[in-house]
Amino acid sequence: MVALNAPYDFARGHPNPALLPVEEMKELLLSVVEGADIAEGDDDESDFSSLCLNYGNEAGAPMMLKELQSFLYRRTKDDDIGRTYMSDEKHDQGGEDNNGVALNKFFITHGVSHSIELICSALTTSGDVVFVERPTYFLVADIFRSHGLEVRGLPMVDPRSNNGAGGIDINTLVNMTENGKIEPPKIIYLVPTHQNPTGHTMSVHDRRNLVDYAQRHGVLLVADEVYHLLDWRDEHLHGSRPGRMAQFNKATNAGSKEKLGCALSVSSFTKIFAPGVRCGWIEGPEIIIRAITNYGYIQSQGGLAPFVGDLLMCRALKKKMVDRFLDRLRKSYSERANQLCDILQEDDRISLPNGYPSGGYFLWVKLGSVDAKEFLSCCLNGAAAHLGVRFRPGSMCDAFADDVQGQAQISNDAMSGVSATSFKSYARLCFADLDEGMLEEGARRFIQAFRIYIDSS
Repeated sequence: MVALNAPYDFARGHPNPALLPVEEMKELLLSVVEGADIAEGDDDESDFSSLCLNYGNEAGAPMMLKELQSFLYRRTKDDDIGRTYMSDEKHDQGGEDNNGVALNKFFITHGVSHSIELICSALTTSGDVVFVERPTYFLVADIFRSHGLEVRGLPMVDPRSNNGAGGIDINTLVNMTENGKIEPPKIIYLVPTHQNPTGHTMSVHDRRNLVDYAQRHGVLLVADEVYHLLDWRDEHLHGSRPGRMAQFNKATNAGSKEKLGCALSVSSFTKIFAPGVRCGWIEGPEIIIRAITNYGYIQSQGGLAPFVGDLLMCRALKKKMVDRFLDRLRKSYSERANQLCDILQEDDRISLPNGYPSGGYFLWVKLGSVDAKEFLSCCLNGAAAHLGVRFRPGSMCDAFADDVQGQAQISNDAMSGVSATSFKSYARLCFADLDEGMLEEGARRFIQAFRIYIDSS
């Protein structure tokens, strides 16, 4: 029997249709039609709606940038960066604070993938090297490779030493670089908060050390923080959320954009509002934002999102609509994640290396010693196909899963300390997409399929 479709699909990382801001978008569009101006009373912005239909500022309209900064301030002012950073909102406007911390500028994009595309286009040259986590967001390597960049694996914590919970081995990265065993890359790409796929969140200590490494060696540390705000941690149990990576930049670093090492935080409204608005941002030092702004493609644009970003999302931020919607999402996803975990815990052969998720979209599970790709085959066209279950095997979240073994791959695995086979007994399950009833039934069918596979092996 072959499963032509999988109604209980845990592989797809999409939001559930019931968790899209349909009513909020209607309200936003109606306010535009009715001419309700968010800048009422401000003579300089009185014709803001008309301005958003023309060419705009390359980095985004000043009002949009202001509202984005205010939004991030109120949503992250209690994040932990290990020292005093922001005492008021003006600290997010650029320059430096009195602790020598670099403060950042913002650039509006069409989302995280577009941000990465722009960073590659404006700041890299074919042949440059990019280090990525293993495992990582499974589609990102193709963006780098399409620019002629060489993708290699970061040194990682051995899954056997922490039950597969994830994490970059920063000490090994530093030692290998400073001992001359490897050259610093042009870019390090990572998902530091609620990592896709493992759910791992990097500690404040590791964030500071990794940014220090980037600044010493002229590395662009590109932090995909699309899940950073989708966080429901219990601070009494887990402490404060670590700060955005760009907040760990130090103002003492000097150099040209070609040599400047720093952290860039890239994020979007994809997971916290709606993917379809195609609006995101890059946060980083002014010299980097200026280099992107001066890139020819940008100069010919006149702003990337003057209507959706500068008009619609600016209104949504000004009205605190995104805040209210995000709070609802956090509650709903927390309940869904707990529901999925509760059911999976009914089979003691399935374990949760990072425990119950405290944010993000995904659950990283270990399936005992079962080969997850073979288990998936059983679900799609084997004895468990009638159950309609699908998921993403952990090895398919590795940027090198499809590489042909050769000397280069052997060297890459040796540097990483892991290989695609390190994740063969792991699976990534998305709890954001299915309806609540389907999620519960799908979790039970997942266990049923798991037992069928083991019994038939």
